[in-house]
Amino acid sequence: MKKIVKKALNYQFIRYSIGWGLAALLDLFMLWFFTDIVWIYYILSAILAFIISCTFWYLFQKYITFRNHSKNHLRQWWLFVLFQIIWLGIYLFILWIWVDVLHLYYLLVAIIWKWIAFIWNYFSNHYLNFNRK
Repeated sequence: MKKIVKKALNYQFIRYSIGWGLAALLDLFMLWFFTDIVWIYYILSAILAFIISCTFWYLFQKYITFRNHSKNHLRQWWLFVLFQIIWLGIYLFILWIWVDVLHLYYLLVAIIWKWIAFIWNYFSNHYLNFNRK
C-alpha cells in the first residue's frame, strides 16, 4: 500500500511540476510583455501577470495536478487565491528590493523567486487546499 501511495504522489509531483512550469512561463511572459512592450511599471506588470497566471494555475492544480473534483469550488478558489496573495505580497516586496535597491534585472529576480514559489505552492495546496481528506 505504501508503494502505491508513494507512486501516486510521484506522478502528482510530476503533474505539478509541468503545471508549475507552464504557469511560470505564462507569468514571466506576461511580466515581460507588460513591462517591456506595453511599458507598464514592473511592479504593476507583476500584479497583472499574477492575475492572468493565477487563473490558469488554479484550474491546472485543481483538475490536473491534484485531480480534485470537489464541488466546493468557491472555498477552494478563495483559499488558493489567499495563498497566492500572501505569496504575491512577499514576492512584490522582494522584487522591489532586489530591483530598485540592489539594481538587479527584474526578470532575473522573477525567475529566482519562481523557484521558491514552486515549493510554497506545492505544500500549501497539497496539504491545505486540495487534500481529499
